[in-house]
Amino acid sequence: MLAAAPPCNLATARATVGRARLMIPASQSMSEEAYRADPKLVDAVLCLPLPGGRRAMVLSLASGGTAGDVNWAIYVSGTRGYELALVRGGYKLSLARRGTDVVETDPVYRSNDPNCCPTGGFDHTRWRWTGTGFAVAKRWHTASLKPQ
Repeated sequence: MLAAAPPCNLATARATVGRARLMIPASQSMSEEAYRADPKLVDAVLCLPLPGGRRAMVLSLASGGTAGDVNWAIYVSGTRGYELALVRGGYKLSLARRGTDVVETDPVYRSNDPNCCPTGGFDHTRWRWTGTGFAVAKRWHTASLKPQ
């Protein structure tokens, strides 16, 4: 039986990142070095009901500079509160809820694009709960930021 998870909100997300000592692996880090996430940099939270009565808390981590949000993580309610299910990285990434799925959107920069203005469109990845973790359900590219 699942214990009641704490509420899904910004305060809980920051507390969870701090308590769990969220590590961003080198493979998901802009600097290509692993580092511990600063709870103060939790930027936004999405809350998702999952099949089977569980709940997901999706959070983004700000860079603290012009790179915008550079990492995100999903915690899923479990027997001990929220448990880490996925950690991802990016650059100026954005997240959106689509039903019980999460859509990650990443700008595509061409070689001479300034930081403000990617001209290569946007890559979108839709993540879906499988019952044991999150997996890619769909990938696509659009010219606009808004995932369809």
